[in-house]
Amino acid sequence: MQYTKISQLPAFYSPVYIGNTERFVCYDNDFILSTEPITALHFHRCLEIGVCVRGSGSCIIDNRLYHYNEGDIQIVLPYQPHLANSDKDQNSTWIWFSYDPYKLAPSDDIGNRIATIIEKQVNFSGVFSPDEHPTLATIINKCILETQNSKGLSQLYALLLVQQLILELSRIECPLKNNIVLRRRSFDKILPALEHISSNLANGDKLTLSVLSEKCFVSEATLRRYFYQFTDMSPQQFIAHARINRAQYLLSSTTKSITEISNEVGFESISCFTRAFKRYCGISPSEYRK
Repeated sequence: MQYTKISQLPAFYSPVYIGNTERFVCYDNDFILSTEPITALHFHRCLEIGVCVRGSGSCIIDNRLYHYNEGDIQIVLPYQPHLANSDKDQNSTWIWFSYDPYKLAPSDDIGNRIATIIEKQVNFSGVFSPDEHPTLATIINKCILETQNSKGLSQLYALLLVQQLILELSRIECPLKNNIVLRRRSFDKILPALEHISSNLANGDKLTLSVLSEKCFVSEATLRRYFYQFTDMSPQQFIAHARINRAQYLLSSTTKSITEISNEVGFESISCFTRAFKRYCGISPSEYRK
């Protein structure tokens, strides 16, 4: 498994994505990744598995940069910041599935034990070819086939395969540390603030440090420390990044005018929005849309 260590993350964590509504979810649609440079990492509380079925590109997991090709597999542990994109003229297509180890019934002893194994014993993550880890590749491919089959007990079998996969991952010796417990604790502490930011990007009055600290029932100084622990940013830096990230999404996926987008993400004027966008992205909003 080859990767390049990145000294500084080139991006930031998106505002809120805490996981899926189901324990186990498979996405068998064609997910064609963008060829744009990696500009934002996201995180969630799910174990995420991806298989590249076409194309090539790069992805970042934590501060490790990987290049992937057709057939390669990506494993992302809960709360690991990550993002992937395609090489120019090589749009890649992926199949993903995810497992949320924290959406458990109190009586689900097996599920709780699996969650503990993920937190304490699984350190392996990244991008690898099937030849490097054939056992993992076999389990993952079986899991995808079962999730695409709606007959009989296929979904239950797929869930059991995921649990088998986690046990296999726990056996792989890896010098990396997953830091899942630390990240989960920090995330839980700032989650009310993250949700509030996500819902109120357009309203600066609701995004002051005092309001956010009240949402989390901590002092402003404590909230600032939590944000640095989890995002390496102050709350205000995080909000600024979140606004630009939301603007990027609206510019690329809607026909809204730049003025409408500027208002929707909370800038006082189009000139303020343009300056901030160029500072973070290196180009103007109109150039980015093109």
